[in-house]
Amino acid sequence: MKAQTRGPGGHPQAEKSQFIPPLFDRIAPHYDLMNIVMTAGVWRVWQRAFRRRAGIPRGARVLDVGCGTAELSLMLAGMTGPQGRVVGVDLSAGMLEVGRRKVARSRWAANIELGQGDALHLPFADGSFDAAASAFVMRNVADLDRALAEMRRVVRPGGRVAILELSHPPQTPLMAPYNWYFRHVLPLLGTWAVRAGLPVAPYAWLPKSLETFPGAEALADRMRSAGLAEVEILRLTGGIVCLHTAVSSGA
Repeated sequence: MKAQTRGPGGHPQAEKSQFIPPLFDRIAPHYDLMNIVMTAGVWRVWQRAFRRRAGIPRGARVLDVGCGTAELSLMLAGMTGPQGRVVGVDLSAGMLEVGRRKVARSRWAANIELGQGDALHLPFADGSFDAAASAFVMRNVADLDRALAEMRRVVRPGGRVAILELSHPPQTPLMAPYNWYFRHVLPLLGTWAVRAGLPVAPYAWLPKSLETFPGAEALADRMRSAGLAEVEILRLTGGIVCLHTAVSSGA
């Protein structure tokens, strides 16, 4: 029998679907602010790169997988315009609550629909969307290959898939300070979570979630194995984050 890989607090990877939602429920009210703080604002640079390179057309119907607080959903709505439609799904009720409030206050309230859903069992028919996207989600799914296959399944043949995710930078002078920051500074930023009673500080989970996540080229190979074609990699901030784009083969 293959051994189960365990996450923080002794959680096996197969139990991520139960472990992750409560964790994100608790950090939801602070999530957007923490993203800005812990990336020193570079998150906005990554967003701009996504807009330029994701290749999602105006008027498209797009699925945001793991939509969280709807940051990506709102960006996708701006990209697809008034004739477009964005559907976001997430396991965390807390993140969705924050996301719905943001959407309701935005100019895109009529174009975005958010609901609870699992990336491993997307509740949509084959080919329902012109594109699918995710941002900083794939590290947290219990079965990466299943999640990629589901994204491919719900996108029509020839439609776009875009994945923005943390990655492993190449062996450069950047690697040492990157690892130090990830392993020592980020957990300190999340110490408030321990006082809130979480079994593991959410930002201690960040470096752990990346430990077993594939590098940029390996993720591209996994996307191809899931039936995605024309996979391209855009490395951002020295490879700390990568944008993978692809086309659904419809296979």
